Amino acid sequence: MKRIVQLLVVMMMCLALCSCQIKKEQKDDIYIFFTSDVHCGVDENLTLASLKALVDDTKAEHPYVTLVDCGDYLQGGALGTLSKGSLAVELMNEMNYDIVTIGNHEFDYGMDELTKRLDELNARIVVSNAVYSGQKGNSLKKSEEYIIMDYDGTKVGFIGILTPTTITSSTPAFFIEDGEYVYDFYGGEDGEREAKHLQEIVDELRKQKVDYVIALSHSGTNIEERPYDAVSVISKTRGIDVFLDGHSHSLITEDYYPNADGEDVLLSSVGTKLQEAGELILGKDKTISVVHFEEYDRQDEVILKAVEKANGELNEILSQEICTIDNDISITDEEGIRMVRARETGAGDFSADALRYEMGTDIAIVNGGGVRATIPAGVVTYQSLLNVMPFQNILGSCLATGQQIMDALEFGAKQTEYIYKLDGNPVGEFGGFFQVSGLKYTVDTSIESSVMLDDNNMFAGFENDNRRVKDVLVLRDGEYVPIDPKAYYSVAASNYALFRSGDGNTIFSECERIIEEGPVDVLGLIDFCQSEAFIPENYMKPDGRITIE
Repeated sequence: MKRIVQLLVVMMMCLALCSCQIKKEQKDDIYIFFTSDVHCGVDENLTLASLKALVDDTKAEHPYVTLVDCGDYLQGGALGTLSKGSLAVELMNEMNYDIVTIGNHEFDYGMDELTKRLDELNARIVVSNAVYSGQKGNSLKKSEEYIIMDYDGTKVGFIGILTPTTITSSTPAFFIEDGEYVYDFYGGEDGEREAKHLQEIVDELRKQKVDYVIALSHSGTNIEERPYDAVSVISKTRGIDVFLDGHSHSLITEDYYPNADGEDVLLSSVGTKLQEAGELILGKDKTISVVHFEEYDRQDEVILKAVEKANGELNEILSQEICTIDNDISITDEEGIRMVRARETGAGDFSADALRYEMGTDIAIVNGGGVRATIPAGVVTYQSLLNVMPFQNILGSCLATGQQIMDALEFGAKQTEYIYKLDGNPVGEFGGFFQVSGLKYTVDTSIESSVMLDDNNMFAGFENDNRRVKDVLVLRDGEYVPIDPKAYYSVAASNYALFRSGDGNTIFSECERIIEEGPVDVLGLIDFCQSEAFIPENYMKPDGRITIE
């Protein structure tokens, strides 16, 4: 019995010793928490309050904890749009982010606002592939090419990668001074120029004896992002250990891709609006691993109060007066029957004009299902406009032929009927019916729609040459002239309508993209209302752009 007790004591001592050794190793590990594409979703999914609690609880047990972000934090919700990102920055400062890179949507409010926001941000900013050559002030002047963090002798180098497509996916005019581009994000058709520049920075970090190189990347992993996507950059460089990526809203916990030397590089991405947060662990034993979190069982009270305060400030902004109107700008008729999905309306004209103004295109189209509310007579507030376009879709623009535009109008009119109401209910509604700006057209309902759909209700062509849509005119120099089927026109709409085959309309999906990801749609409404171009009287009744016969 005595021997058994002695053995048990020895075993317990060994277990305690092993436990201490494991705990010490874990204690010396480096924990890098990362977010991306939060897009103002501060109290969605995981929530900022839960993330802060998770980070602080980790800091209570481990000395080496860092919080980073991979871009697109200033835009994506009313919190950002209506405060031009200032409320988002306040919350990031409360979170005590250590390092961030920037995303293409950080530019949505213009360079002056971006300069202010980055000046207000307490975190260090790393952007490795941006050069400014202008004279009017570099909005990225606060950013650093690389950042080295020293964790008691273990050195970690951070680089920041902003996709070169930012020039076109944001608003190109923002990057121009006196007719010349003054911002360079190392674009190029094959991606080699960007890769070569990043390699120079990684080589410099290695000369400084860093133990790890971490990329905070806003590159994306979609095929459409090539040759600037994360996997392409990994394949063309060497010396980067981990790619923490954003931009495409992908959910990737831990994938590996070979670099230029055939060595595996870890790639991780956490989606959008705090679907997940990541924890990169750099072990003292030289291991590298990633864990993703969808939830945490505690919330930080300081952040909860900060979010509550930000939402209170947002409510004050929402109630601010933009202008006044004498009559409703409506989506209904005088009986209150919804018309916007089957007929031209004042609210539809207003929304389309606002998008054309914001994006500077020849034409704008708005799917009727995206125009959700009438603007009541009286004081127009931010909330009034948010009610009109509550989904906050991203705007885009493309080049389309006159024929493609006519095909899209034909698709949109496939359910239109000669009457639009019966017994107090709408008739012939379709969410993909287009309200337009810069266009006029007629729908002949005596002709049966020839639109064909596939098994998923997506556009699949036309059954015959019979067309309901006719007499399509385009605005040129103040006059409406017949559209040229072979000519190209710039078209603005939401990404949903243009590039994501919204309502099943695939016609624009392959068009050449001018701006892939512009501002949020409601920002277009706000800017238009605050401009001299907005004349409320023009929208008290339909303008005669769409004729139904």
